[in-house]
Amino acid sequence: MAVIHNELKKIEQQGLSRRVFLRNMLLTAGSISAAQWLTACGGGSSAGGAGVGPSGSGAPRTSPFASMGPLMPPDANGVQLPAGFTSRVVAVFNEPPIPSQPDFRWHSDPDGGAVFATEDGGWIYVSNSEARDATTAFGQIPSELSAIRQLASRDSLQLLSPITNAISGLVDTLLPGGIPLLLPFGGGASALRFDQSGNLIDAYPIQRNTTTNCAGGASPWGTWINGEEILDGYMFECSPLRNGGEPIRLDRFGRKAHEQVAYDVERRAIYHSEDITGEDRFYRTVFTTTDWPANSRPNFENGKLQVLSVPAGIEAARQGPTPITWLDAIDDGTPQPDVYLPDSTIFAGNEGVWFLNGFVYFSTKVDNNVWAIDVARGTIESIYDPTDGPIGSPVDPSEPKMMGVDNLSMTLDGEMIVVEDGGDMRAMVLLPDRTTIPLLRLPGDASATEVTGPAFSPDGRRLYVSSQRALRNGVSTQTGQGGVVYEITMPFAVRVNPPIARAMPS
Repeated sequence: MAVIHNELKKIEQQGLSRRVFLRNMLLTAGSISAAQWLTACGGGSSAGGAGVGPSGSGAPRTSPFASMGPLMPPDANGVQLPAGFTSRVVAVFNEPPIPSQPDFRWHSDPDGGAVFATEDGGWIYVSNSEARDATTAFGQIPSELSAIRQLASRDSLQLLSPITNAISGLVDTLLPGGIPLLLPFGGGASALRFDQSGNLIDAYPIQRNTTTNCAGGASPWGTWINGEEILDGYMFECSPLRNGGEPIRLDRFGRKAHEQVAYDVERRAIYHSEDITGEDRFYRTVFTTTDWPANSRPNFENGKLQVLSVPAGIEAARQGPTPITWLDAIDDGTPQPDVYLPDSTIFAGNEGVWFLNGFVYFSTKVDNNVWAIDVARGTIESIYDPTDGPIGSPVDPSEPKMMGVDNLSMTLDGEMIVVEDGGDMRAMVLLPDRTTIPLLRLPGDASATEVTGPAFSPDGRRLYVSSQRALRNGVSTQTGQGGVVYEITMPFAVRVNPPIARAMPS
């Protein structure tokens, strides 16, 4: 990234704003240096997100996503895809993904997801369950249940099992009118394991006795870190492997409504978002070199929670790169909404987070913006704003602008997949010139369900996504529970590098 920073003055001298440069780096990140980008593109980018090819080649590089055509009519699964793409249903709520394993049924409300490579050449897709339960009804863990929650050792969540199984009467008493919700702590996460040919060979739970588990992030050391989306939610770590060890609770991420997670290993920082009150903040947990040695897992006992501040204000960041600061948050077990620092900045409904080559990207659903933090320069700016110019689909002008921006997933070349919550049931590709191209549309009513959990297989040819609350072909359920996981096979490959699945530390 030093080359990029050294070239910024040259960029400005050519009349190209740094904001436009950052947008183009969405595509070229990880492939070229800033100097090569300037030489090849001459201070601009071609339609469809053209950049530079392999280092030193000088040949234009075009994202394979830019060659996609418009979405075709729904296929047999109700999914709309460009020509050459196919879909497969791999899991459905309350059905066993493996017919020969009838005792395990897929969870409801699949949300954030990630792919892990396996040592045998296959891979694992992990999915959270954002199941609505008693904690969701109250917005937080009710005081009558919080003491029970604290009985669970941070090192053994499974101790909650007999407790939660014994309190259904208490829940019925607490919920007015007999609201039909699950028992408390009915969320968690599950896994689908594929062999090297893409055959689904196993399915199993990896975390239970947590609640309203929204998104998370695959750690570089091969575990799944995920959080609860309630006011006083916790973050947890578990293994994607069957029998990979007991999940543990991570307290140095603050008690809040957790969303997605991203990792900056070089600077020893883990970024995480919050979405619940409309006055949400953006966070990171930082570690010392002692607490996070190179090529290892951090010591989660000693991380420091910090919250983002933009002194010039969020509107300044919409116009271009704006300085940021990180404030030490109050981290004493009190829910963060109760102790927001007055100088911290509101990013309402911040959802997806991704780290790539010195930039932290995150989405904010309330204003449908995507932001980029340059961690070395300490600045933030909006790289996608639906109110800022003609940024519809160049492939099909009838497609609406990208809305309800939620979970993010990126390739090593900076191509960004954004899924919609409250938009048009699409997964979108964000291109460097701020246009967006629909990658797929799932069946179902966007007011009743949403698209979640985008993640690529290790070979870069398959994309996994979920419809959170619908069933097959978008059918809604009377209870509001549901969920379908789809595998989308693409006619091309993208560059990704998922971590290898590992067991929890002993």
